[in-house]
Amino acid sequence: MSASAQKHTLPKKIVKTFDQKYPGVENVNWDIENGDYKIKFIDNGKRTTVDIGGKGSWEKTSVHLPFEDLPKAVQATVNQQKKNAAFDEIKKVVNNNDELFYRIELIEGNNKTKVDVSEDGNIIRLNKSTLDNPLKGD
Repeated sequence: MSASAQKHTLPKKIVKTFDQKYPGVENVNWDIENGDYKIKFIDNGKRTTVDIGGKGSWEKTSVHLPFEDLPKAVQATVNQQKKNAAFDEIKKVVNNNDELFYRIELIEGNNKTKVDVSEDGNIIRLNKSTLDNPLKGD
């Protein structure tokens, strides 16, 4: 389910949690994924996604960033992992455990790699998968 609408179309408990984190933001897009709400909007010119659990608990906030905005230590780690892959997404993530990390998603052929990197450049998690429908290059 996906909607492009005002917050009033969301359940009250979801709106309450969202408003506590982002007061005044009205124009949002949202999806339900595995029972959790993904609320998407622009914050300070950057695409932002807030994940709120179905019971109304804040799970995480992700902010899309250009590579140049990553800390230098993160850039160095990403460059080591990237090789010939293309960037799919680059995000700064803060979760409900007060962890701040950078999630970089790379695509090479039909392989996708998600790398979570701490501010000091250490790899926290690395997950490789195969895409069902890879995009064909030129």
